[in-house]
Amino acid sequence: MLAAAEIAKRSTFLGAFVIALPLTSMLAMLWLYWDTRDSDKVAVFARDIFFLVPPSLLFFLPFLFQTKSHWPFWLNFGVGFALMAVGMLGYRFLLK
Repeated sequence: MLAAAEIAKRSTFLGAFVIALPLTSMLAMLWLYWDTRDSDKVAVFARDIFFLVPPSLLFFLPFLFQTKSHWPFWLNFGVGFALMAVGMLGYRFLLK
């Protein structure tokens, strides 16, 4: 993350690109497979990640409107986190 923040100081697009890479998911999938040797478990894990991406994108909504709202960073962060949490809980309810 530090590297992405440093890159973003020079190019916000490249910094965002580095962060958008699903490195954490890929590493977790590798470790899960390494520990269990269970491809089906990895597939279910990948499916769960796939379905949780849309509600996690709700976190970014307040920041998209920053130029009009002029909210302070921490308010954007808190509202984004709350939107994401509600979205994930709603998704979990819908998927069950």
